[in-house]
Amino acid sequence: MSEMAHDPLDLHGRVALVTGAGRGIGKAIALRLAEHGADVAGNDLDPATAERTAVEVRSLGRRSAAAPGDVSKAHDVDGIVSSTESALGPIDILVNNAGISLYRPIADCTEEDWDRHVDIMAKGTFLTMRRVAPGMMVRGWGRIVNLGSYVAQMNCVTKYFGPYCAAKFAVVGLTQVAAQEFAPAVTVNAVGPGDVDTDMMAREWDLEGARRGLPPEQVKEEYRERLMLGRFEAPSDIAGAVLFLCSNLADQVTGSHLIVSGGLPFHRSE
Repeated sequence: MSEMAHDPLDLHGRVALVTGAGRGIGKAIALRLAEHGADVAGNDLDPATAERTAVEVRSLGRRSAAAPGDVSKAHDVDGIVSSTESALGPIDILVNNAGISLYRPIADCTEEDWDRHVDIMAKGTFLTMRRVAPGMMVRGWGRIVNLGSYVAQMNCVTKYFGPYCAAKFAVVGLTQVAAQEFAPAVTVNAVGPGDVDTDMMAREWDLEGARRGLPPEQVKEEYRERLMLGRFEAPSDIAGAVLFLCSNLADQVTGSHLIVSGGLPFHRSE
């Protein structure tokens, strides 16, 4: 078979673990990887949503497993990885998607708010990479994709997301260090979404509307108008970027933070 005849997006024979896969972006990523041949374990804090994603993956003809657990706890991460490997085999692809987003001024944030953001996103990414990467390196191949954010860039942060921005900057920093430490067998990259039309984003429109005395629909339209491409991203848009980074097309891409924001301006604070 010629090189041109081979599908560079083919993931048959690969096993993927996607965290936060019960809904939204994580679910879209799990399904996109399965559509291209990967067997996928879906992690979520809620066992029911993790299982629903696993059922949808199986409906695509791929093997799947629900891997519920809290990625901010080392004991849970051990269980998530062990259950995935028991059901599907060694993990070739790790996507760290689990996250939260709180819309609140720094002065109003509690210590618990800070800890939840940093623990779930930064610590969770650290714990899962630490657990999975050594096996990838021994086997000689691996893909790790961490969810960053368009806000995790210099001069691009936005108000009312202090703990979130801090956690996402940490994720990008971890990505750049891990890319060096896990090379050459494993590539490590981040994908930075912008405003993705999800339930989490809708909560921001509600809160911003309440702060300014505007209906959420008007806030949503204001957000849309600042996008160069004129439409909100869908979870499938982020899933496509993750698929690219997991594929053979991205063999020479590592340590990157791929911004997928629909051309969101670099500075939006009012």
